Amino acid sequence: MRILIVTQHVRKSDQAIPLAAACLCAALPAELQEQTEIINLYPDMEPDLVCRQLLSHQPDVIGFSISLWNRLPMLALARRLRTLQPQLFLIGGGPETADNSQDLIRAGQLDGVIRGEGEVAFATLLSSLFQGRLMSGIEGFVSAAAVPALTPLATCPDLSVLPSPWLTNVLPLEPGCGILWEVARGCHFNCSFCYDAKGHHGVRPFPVERLQQELQLFVQAGVAQIWILDSTFNAPARRGHRLLQLLLDTAPEIHYHIEAKADLLDTRTIELLSQLSCSVQIGLQSAHPEVLKPLQRHIDPQQVRQVLREVNHAGIVFGLDLIYGLPGDNHQGFRRSLNFALEQQPNQVDIFPLAVLPGTDLHRRQTELSLCAAAVPPYLIESSADYPADQIEQSRLLAAATDIFYNRGRAVGFFLLLCDTFNKPPAILLHHFFNWLTNERGLTRTQILDVENWTPDKILPLQRDFCREQCRQLKLYPLIPLIEDLLHYHYLCAELLLGEDCPPGAENITLSAFAGTHWRRHPSVFIQFFHYDPTDLENLGGNVLSETGPQLEQVPAHRLLLRAEGEFIIELLDESVARMLLTATESQSGEVLLRQLDSTDAEETALVAVSQGLLLPIRLRTTRIADA
Repeated sequence: MRILIVTQHVRKSDQAIPLAAACLCAALPAELQEQTEIINLYPDMEPDLVCRQLLSHQPDVIGFSISLWNRLPMLALARRLRTLQPQLFLIGGGPETADNSQDLIRAGQLDGVIRGEGEVAFATLLSSLFQGRLMSGIEGFVSAAAVPALTPLATCPDLSVLPSPWLTNVLPLEPGCGILWEVARGCHFNCSFCYDAKGHHGVRPFPVERLQQELQLFVQAGVAQIWILDSTFNAPARRGHRLLQLLLDTAPEIHYHIEAKADLLDTRTIELLSQLSCSVQIGLQSAHPEVLKPLQRHIDPQQVRQVLREVNHAGIVFGLDLIYGLPGDNHQGFRRSLNFALEQQPNQVDIFPLAVLPGTDLHRRQTELSLCAAAVPPYLIESSADYPADQIEQSRLLAAATDIFYNRGRAVGFFLLLCDTFNKPPAILLHHFFNWLTNERGLTRTQILDVENWTPDKILPLQRDFCREQCRQLKLYPLIPLIEDLLHYHYLCAELLLGEDCPPGAENITLSAFAGTHWRRHPSVFIQFFHYDPTDLENLGGNVLSETGPQLEQVPAHRLLLRAEGEFIIELLDESVARMLLTATESQSGEVLLRQLDSTDAEETALVAVSQGLLLPIRLRTTRIADA
């Protein structure tokens, strides 16, 4: 019996891991596991080609992992396969099967679905098919032939019985890869807009012995980063302490992405996080207790402010999540939440429209709460009694402006300085930025909302020009050079942090060899003109620019910025050296570069630039007459 388990990912990335499919495969009996193959699909793949690829395996059973982002294409694929080969046994699983299973079965012409945690149910179902019979009464399994009824979600109370997809080598590992790592299931909380806790009360951690073995495997394989799948790893706090200590003791060299709840970040947790290479994503959702309380969620803004102050002081990289469109909220309330979030100086703010997910409390209370949301994935809010459609659109545009200017524009280090300087709250400044993009730059809403196409190098000149305009309107002309320096400094620091070290170059090159070779500047080496000493820019902190700026001495000059052996290096450059390095942005002959330098020490300077790795030799392609 040939079995395929099909997953369609959002896009190709380190997070495009078929973890659910691998967990199902790992739980199968050995004889079935040998006959099972995991198939990864992506949105840009042509449907007919996908069908041919799947059918080329001559499958008997195809399982579809159906999630919010792939429900429609997965069901369309299932229908197409049913038409081409009616005898196939098609089964669905995943988050989208938790509600209205019969609708899902009809939409995909499936033979059934598994609701809830599918390892045991899937293995039992396939074993019965392998034996030539279809068992009834399998927990979580809804058959197309069954009388419609509410089938309880399948759960696995004892996670120790489940094999690890990593330790069984169902999921291969490669050096430098990123992975998804499941450390627990369930959630202590029962938020009305989420279904992480549905089907089982509380949190069920995987055994520590399994986690330790997996970590040791990840270290041996050279895994670079791990996204920890645990909606609130620090609930309760002691469990979070044990997990963080395990990471520090077993695999401290790996970078971790962790989700946390702010009010549970105690002193011990912050201390452990500060020792770990990690980024922490905190689900704020709203800054208003009166909005969150009816949604079974608690927040104390003052406590959150204090905790995040300690997180910042400890040097921990963290982001905040916000949701707009929540019942009881409106656009003005969202703006206040955004102000609160940005005032905490997170490294990024991720903003989402409310999704009224089937199977959640909000979905069941949709009529009661006057929520109008799309009936198809991703089930996004369209309007409510408190949050009309025009306000949803305003929040959507403000979210895009925040993503562009703050997140992708790497503004965490200077954004609040700008707000203070221009005397505007964060949300107002970002609103003005959006208006400036449309009115002054002629960008359409569609262009602005297409945030995936916005890159830091495109955003930097827009940030600079927008800030110039703000300074002109407020007659803050003397601050323009200082603000421009701030923008360039933080942009380049991020480039150095995300880039590579500049390695040493050749030591013994001769002048004639230099002159006869073409060179270009190392891509990790930057030359930037600053009006002020970059050290002064780094030490501005939370000072008001209008007060600090006049006290700073201008030292206009080009600076060299690079990273060597993990250390940031910023050096003042002689103008002729800067001219040479700027000329070498693209391939240039050594003779041309020498002419940029002062004649007195041109030869020595050029050879030093090569030995320090600032210039890389270019092998020019030559064409022989015989070849032509």
